[in-house]
Amino acid sequence: MTLDPSRYECPEHHIDLTDLVEETLAGDGPPVAYFHLRKPTAARPFQVIVTCPGANGAGAHQLTCTGTRTQ
Repeated sequence: MTLDPSRYECPEHHIDLTDLVEETLAGDGPPVAYFHLRKPTAARPFQVIVTCPGANGAGAHQLTCTGTRTQ
């Protein structure tokens, strides 16, 4: 999977959240019945909510990440 942008970071804590975004998207595959109708190389927009763990005692919080992905 290729993401655009290629890196996601919490703007408040400067923690790399890219792995969390990829993990969330990995479970979001196309419906099996319609898989053959999709172009596997077409970029698809996405929006996912991930949890930033916080830094230096700051509490965890949710962050919405958007972009496009190519399979």
